[in-house]
Amino acid sequence: MIVTKQWLNEWIDLSAIDTDKISVALNAIGLEVDGLTKIKIPENVVVGHVVSCEKHPNADKLNVCQVDVGESIQQIVCGATNVAAGQMVAVALIGAVLPGDLKIKKAKLRDVESCGMICSSTELGLPKINDGIMLLDESIGKLELGKPLCEYPLINDDVIEIGLTPNRGDCQSVYGVARDLSVYFDLEVKTLGHKEEEENQPGVGRVLHLHGSEALSGSYMYKVFDNTEIEVPLIIQLRLGFAEVENSCLLGKLIDYSTYVTGVLLRAYNQSCFGAKEEKAKIAIAKDENGLDAIFGLEGQKVAITGVAQMSECRATALDERIIVEANYTHPEIIASRSANKKLNADKHLYRSSRGSEPQLAFGLNYFFKMLTKRSKIMTYADSQQITQDFEAKIINIHQSDLTEMIGEEIPKNKIIKILKQLGFGVNFAFEQDVINVKVPQFRSDVVNTQDICEEIVRIVGIDNITSKPFVFAEKLKINQPYINFKKRQMYRHRAVSAGFFETLHFVFDDREKAGKFHLPLLNEGLDVANPITSELNTLRSSLLPNILNAVSNNLKFGKKRVALFEVGSVFDSERNESKKMAFVFSGENGIAEIANHGKPSEIDFFAFASKIQSILGNFTLLPLNDVNGLCSPYEAARVLIDGVEAGYMARVNVQVEKELDLVRTYICELDFDALVYQRKIAKEYSKLPSSSRDLSLLVDAKMQYSELEQFIASIAPKALVKFAVIDRYVHESLGDKVSLTLKLQFQSMEKTFEEEEIASMVEEILSKIHEKFGISIR
Repeated sequence: MIVTKQWLNEWIDLSAIDTDKISVALNAIGLEVDGLTKIKIPENVVVGHVVSCEKHPNADKLNVCQVDVGESIQQIVCGATNVAAGQMVAVALIGAVLPGDLKIKKAKLRDVESCGMICSSTELGLPKINDGIMLLDESIGKLELGKPLCEYPLINDDVIEIGLTPNRGDCQSVYGVARDLSVYFDLEVKTLGHKEEEENQPGVGRVLHLHGSEALSGSYMYKVFDNTEIEVPLIIQLRLGFAEVENSCLLGKLIDYSTYVTGVLLRAYNQSCFGAKEEKAKIAIAKDENGLDAIFGLEGQKVAITGVAQMSECRATALDERIIVEANYTHPEIIASRSANKKLNADKHLYRSSRGSEPQLAFGLNYFFKMLTKRSKIMTYADSQQITQDFEAKIINIHQSDLTEMIGEEIPKNKIIKILKQLGFGVNFAFEQDVINVKVPQFRSDVVNTQDICEEIVRIVGIDNITSKPFVFAEKLKINQPYINFKKRQMYRHRAVSAGFFETLHFVFDDREKAGKFHLPLLNEGLDVANPITSELNTLRSSLLPNILNAVSNNLKFGKKRVALFEVGSVFDSERNESKKMAFVFSGENGIAEIANHGKPSEIDFFAFASKIQSILGNFTLLPLNDVNGLCSPYEAARVLIDGVEAGYMARVNVQVEKELDLVRTYICELDFDALVYQRKIAKEYSKLPSSSRDLSLLVDAKMQYSELEQFIASIAPKALVKFAVIDRYVHESLGDKVSLTLKLQFQSMEKTFEEEEIASMVEEILSKIHEKFGISIR
């Protein structure tokens, strides 16, 4: 965005403020200055008047001009094609030094003496505005013959280039930049005087009929004028050059200039797109195939897409007799979202409209007609025709304490209110509630929350004016339930991998038919997946095991001899309630082929599998599992209890299922993840004295459950019995209906080392009570 000091001065009085201070202010309020160029016309360049212009006697492309420069008339040979008698021009007198170190001297051109030079804009260091000499007019100030051009402030200007961020669409205009600067310098923004329309002016309704559909997104305003002649003042041409806005059409220059100054999107249409001159122009506005507002003319032909493009054949030029001028506004989010990824032949309007244009349509139109009538001969039709959309202002409620916390220090309430009002926000302060109700203006579509309001205040107050404070970092406690769940899952996954299992991941979907075949719980039919990925993934799983068993089967088919997999994931009950489970599957050989097993490792068995699970879970208890599902063998199945709470089951896979899935001997275990232990480790005192152990082989009824014996021993054990466990189970026909169960008892004291007699006494006491309770004796 390029502005100049004098350009801004048309809206706020900056005459007493140095340009460098203006640049500092722009940087402070977030409008970063990318460049500053100070334009100064060289000395000895004055205002001249071409008294006469005749062809050079010895050159077809040269003219001999008599130019009045105030105190004298100088003869100047000029090669410009647009030089003519009666023009006011810029004349470089003898002794002037122009940009590029061009020194003006008295010279002879084809034997004709020349005392000076009639200059183009580029020869004076100004932007290019045409292909010939620069013609002066009083838009730069009152023209006085012989007056140095360096004394005309409007063309000896300071050009400021601003690097706008995409969210600041409100500053894509000179007026928008001036509005922001006015707050920083506490200056009043000038208003555009309202021009009273003449009584005898015909109304616009005579020549224009406007129709819009109900579903429009944008607002529109139209005015019409009959054109005789259009001229563009020099200052407008120069400023468009500074802003690098190119347009060869005189009417286009005025349209672009008015849009650039006010920020209102303007377009000019020729009458012929909407009907003959003798008829009313009929404009229809409706949605197009992309959901964007579009302008339609004769026979429903699309002539423009709002905020995106205008068809070239419908653009009015300075040669058209009747011209329709449109001002429009659409929320930038609508333009940006609906034009994205669309193959639209967009023009320069899309850049502005997608970032945010000025919504005051009458402001833009009035400014355009003010510029147009300064030097042009036109007849304007009274009033305008318009379609407007109701704008629901966004209200943001801010607590003073929240602002203070975000900024780091307290800004006085009246200062906050003053800043916001100057920026165009509506403000209502509830003193009893310490709440500021801020109404966001339509031109600030980028302001959506409290943080944005805070930013507006800080950039005007100035970040350098806020007292620096040391950063205080107080980390909040992160140990919450989700964190604990994550750490628990991580711990068990790591343990499973350490035990030789590989992790697998599957969809939460399952095959309803297969799950029913395995007698697994099923979802109620009304809760099944309505649109499954495939016919084999048509319900939510109630168990992790079917998918893991399929993975095991696939691995075995690829030649694997040993497959150990686990998974932690979600399962669902019949009412679609979700829970977490952890499942293990081990199939095939228990170890790898090595010398110790002569290259023939044994197959996995129940106790080897249980031992692997124990290395992951810690101690647990196994009890008979009577109610088995279709996956489990009824002969090798057990319930898993952890700290007395039933957590799941462990079993060999049913032989029939092994055959169907081409599995070798395979064991499974599925546990409720919530039942797995995860708690802080607590250090316990331990004895520094040696322990003593004794092995006891007991003759136990074959039908008796070990858990019953285990619970009884735990209940009668002396304090010195720190551990006991089964280490062997021997079955032989000589034992009849008995089995030999070998227990290892471990004794240890915190105070002393036990004598042999003391250990024997404790063993005898335990045996006595066991015999008394169960009739069990030593083998």
